[in-house]
Amino acid sequence: MANYQLPPLKDERLFEELTCDLFNFVENTSSYENIDFQTFGVKGQNQKGIDVFSSKTKTVVQCKLKSIGKKDEIIRKNLIQDINADLEKVKDLRIDFDKFVFVSTFRDDTQIQEYLSQLKNEQQLPFHLYYWGWDTITKHIEQSEGLLQKYFPKFIKKTKPVKPKLELPEGALGKELSKKNYIDYLKKRYGDWKQIELNKKGEKFNWAAFTISLSKRYKASGINYIDVRYFDDFVAYLKSRIDGTIMGKVNKSKGIKNYSSFEEFLENPI
Repeated sequence: MANYQLPPLKDERLFEELTCDLFNFVENTSSYENIDFQTFGVKGQNQKGIDVFSSKTKTVVQCKLKSIGKKDEIIRKNLIQDINADLEKVKDLRIDFDKFVFVSTFRDDTQIQEYLSQLKNEQQLPFHLYYWGWDTITKHIEQSEGLLQKYFPKFIKKTKPVKPKLELPEGALGKELSKKNYIDYLKKRYGDWKQIELNKKGEKFNWAAFTISLSKRYKASGINYIDVRYFDDFVAYLKSRIDGTIMGKVNKSKGIKNYSSFEEFLENPI
């Protein structure tokens, strides 16, 4: 859950700059120096469907600043139109990339995420497509004091003395970050797809209850404390939950993969 309700930026160029800094932070590249992730061209030039790129991580990003005062269906329709247009423009892009991320001041949206997944499969695109709404952007911003200070200085919390964190025991899942991140990836896939089903009922997926149930399953006080020896069983269990969702069943019937393998995830962890 977000700690702040950060207001979406209203300046297009500032939003591009924030996006550039954000991806430098997320990808752990040369943050704020624009060495790895860089803005692509300037307003008025032919930017060929992208605003930010990184040759190092083979990622291109398109920024979509939208007025949140309009109805969701109108914003969603405009975003999809923009996405289609940018995918046409990017065909002329002379930059090698394998990840195309659309970021927007509009909120996270399952319909757009589903559309991108469908688009990639139907057009057999040679690169991955992602959508980051303002909810996702905000979560990443909150993890960086530098980004908060630079773009949202009024929202900086006053620091308070905190107790030192307890050291994780040897053999804990939280000590093997690659495996912990893969578990988080599978958890998110299940939760996101389950939310699609719950949307029809007007309900919200209970992340806290789900996390607690997983911890109890492996008799641990938290996900980080689960014995890493249970990793394979944990992965198999989460995959079975994903496969059991409506989206999972539909994908399997069409021969579409529901998730990346651990090896594939290590190669492409975004």
